[in-house]
Amino acid sequence: MPWKELARRILYLGRRSRFEAELADEIQFHIEMRADELEQSGLSRSDALAQASREFGHATRAREEARAAWQFRWIEDLVGDLRYAGRALRHSPGFAATAILSLALGIGVNTAIFSLTTEFIFSQPSCRRPETLVALRIGGSSHSPIEQYRFLRDAHIFPGLAGLREQDEANWRNGDDTYRLWAVRVTSNFFEVTGVPVAFGRPIQDADEHVTVLTDHFWRNRLGADPKVLGRTLILDGQGFTVVGVLPRNHHTLTGFGFSPDLYVPDDKTYVALYARLPEGMTRQEAFDRLHSACEELDKVYPRQEQRWSKGIRVSGIGGFERLALAESIPIGAFFAMLIIVVALLLLIACANVASLLLARASSRRHELALRLAIGATRGRIVRQLLAESLLLALSGTAAGLALNLSLTALFNRIQLPLPIPIRLLIQPDGRLLLYSALLALLSALLAGLGPAIAATRVELNPALKQAEHQVAGRRWNLRNALVVGQLAVSMLLLTAGSLFLRNLVKATTMEPGFDIDHTIWAYVRLVPGRYASHGRIRAFIDSELELVRSMPGVEAATIVSAVPLNDRWHTQERFRVDHGENVIEMRYPFNFVGPEYFRTMGIPILAGREFRASDSEGVVILNESFARRVFGARSPVSHTLRFRNEPPVTVIGLARDAKYVSLGEESTPTLYMPYFRKSVSMVNLHFMIRASHRPAELVKALNKRLGEIDPSTSIEVKPMRESMGLALLPSRVGAALLGSMGVLGLCLAAVGLYGVLFYAVSRRIREIGVRVALGAGPGDILCAVFGESFWLVGLGMAIGLGVALLATRPLAMFLVPDLSPADPASYIVVSAILALVATLATVSPALHALRIDPMTALRYE
Repeated sequence: MPWKELARRILYLGRRSRFEAELADEIQFHIEMRADELEQSGLSRSDALAQASREFGHATRAREEARAAWQFRWIEDLVGDLRYAGRALRHSPGFAATAILSLALGIGVNTAIFSLTTEFIFSQPSCRRPETLVALRIGGSSHSPIEQYRFLRDAHIFPGLAGLREQDEANWRNGDDTYRLWAVRVTSNFFEVTGVPVAFGRPIQDADEHVTVLTDHFWRNRLGADPKVLGRTLILDGQGFTVVGVLPRNHHTLTGFGFSPDLYVPDDKTYVALYARLPEGMTRQEAFDRLHSACEELDKVYPRQEQRWSKGIRVSGIGGFERLALAESIPIGAFFAMLIIVVALLLLIACANVASLLLARASSRRHELALRLAIGATRGRIVRQLLAESLLLALSGTAAGLALNLSLTALFNRIQLPLPIPIRLLIQPDGRLLLYSALLALLSALLAGLGPAIAATRVELNPALKQAEHQVAGRRWNLRNALVVGQLAVSMLLLTAGSLFLRNLVKATTMEPGFDIDHTIWAYVRLVPGRYASHGRIRAFIDSELELVRSMPGVEAATIVSAVPLNDRWHTQERFRVDHGENVIEMRYPFNFVGPEYFRTMGIPILAGREFRASDSEGVVILNESFARRVFGARSPVSHTLRFRNEPPVTVIGLARDAKYVSLGEESTPTLYMPYFRKSVSMVNLHFMIRASHRPAELVKALNKRLGEIDPSTSIEVKPMRESMGLALLPSRVGAALLGSMGVLGLCLAAVGLYGVLFYAVSRRIREIGVRVALGAGPGDILCAVFGESFWLVGLGMAIGLGVALLATRPLAMFLVPDLSPADPASYIVVSAILALVATLATVSPALHALRIDPMTALRYE
């Protein structure tokens, strides 16, 4: 189409009324001009106008031909079809409301999960030109020492290179209380390189020290949205930091995944993740080559034994799938992929429901459609008209679904997950949501409307025009029945997945993790780093705290631990030798540094040997059962020697019972324990475990006060161990809530579909039922006929759903506890019973309707 013609047609869309008025004036002008000529030849004015009109021809056709040169015909036809569809649906408000509600539920849940996924995984970081900002890895590590950062920065291989340590903490002294804050420590050029915007104030700049930029959440919730916050001093880790800026409300960190710290502070003494600004036109490969060359020089200046800096180099984007790969968060991606598949299945059920309604509506319009076909309408034209009705329903359902989306996403934004780092969602509608909603509307219109539209045009004209519809049982297998079977099969799949996660939650809640969670308290204490620079001073503090705690009434035992079971990342090791053997054993296993009385405090039995003593710091370890069985078989490991890489040999002094360490779903894991004070690195993050002789909750306040007596600058968090199980139970809780609710919703939609099919089948068989009753059929025979059709549909749907569920639920094994299998028969039995019960309830009303049919009325039924 030429550009001028395209521009003319687009121009017409904005001046339709003016065009119609000008066209009418022009037609009238031509008629009157011809009438003037005829009047001059002797005709009267009225006869001249009549003759001129006849000569001009049909004015409406002339208007249509004139418009055709200006219009997009398909748009005009679509608008006309939608107008007709709107009038038709207004005459069937019950049908329209039911269809729109079904689609609103399916589309609303889909858009809500889409919004959650895009916010959590694909949120765009708040920075300048994110497409030219990349994350760097060198030496196979996500973070590099500050010396290596400075070397690469000063090499000027990129226009800008900045660093940050995202998951760090700071003690905030506010009056007489001390609180733990999540601080992002950044190099002083971070804001300049990344272009992270501030809402008011200014960012951290070069040469800045002891300044901070606050996040909006911290400013509003902890400082009361103080408008005079700029220039205020916050005491962080015992030093004053001046507030110079506040970030926007919709700030998204470079880390992503909803990570939401409290503030940013400059720091040039830590390990940092590297972010580089690429120059205009530079490709990732060119950036990689530059970085590789610089790292080869880095190997010469800062050589290291474990891995060269020029190995394990990566240049990655800071958003989307690249961020997911950078974080190595495959379980996160798998979880969201599972959610998207589940809500897509739910939408399929909703579309099948609407398709069943459209089939019933088309059946009631057989005479109208046959009449239109008889007078010349093509099947394609009627299909297009029926699809317009489906599209209007889909658009209305999408609008209602978006309203549901706003409610669900507002709920998501308020949820605080029990995670070790602060995660806050900032889900807001955007262009991606609107585009996704439009695609869902078109897809729903086709899925729900195309099949019924094609089926509706396959009518025999003579019987349909005579309204001579056969009123006996038809084919058992038709499109409506196939849709219901599909709904039931998908519902079976969703309910099975929800049932698995619900049973997983029950098992995880009641299972024994291998240690006592009913009498144990976890106290987290964070020291001010500057005050505890030496290992000796930290040990003196720990000893003093343990002495105070153990002297408290109600405390049976107390200890110190490096990683808290089911709440922290454990250290891992891979290579060691047994005794003086030459063979190196390759086995990846976690290990933990624990203090004296750890096993007594946690309620973990020592099966052989002894616990650590206060005098133990080097040369001894304790193994768990799985480690001992894997390495020593049936022999006792006590008194054997292990040799680790580049470390002195150690002697096994004890054998502990297996427990859960990282997750409730883990199998028996070989694990090793080392004395806490074997560590030579000064640690300011301390985890105290306390065993209470009675209810732990009664000791929380007293412990919080007692632990703060030695140093008020420490931040302290104390909670019973059972309350700290939220992280371990999170996958089960989320899975049970989301998949369970999706399964129930899908079951309700499937039940409505089954009810509609059966009720429609009874209404189509009124004459047949009347004949049967007149010939002597009893109520039991009628009930058997109705329930028989119902159970045939339900049985087929359950059989298909069972087969699909056995295959589709296998990937869920990664989220389940070890003794629960996706093929567990109990889940399928329970789900089958629920589905059968709901199907029976959905069949009752159609069956009662069939029993109430009067034979005489039925025999006269037309």
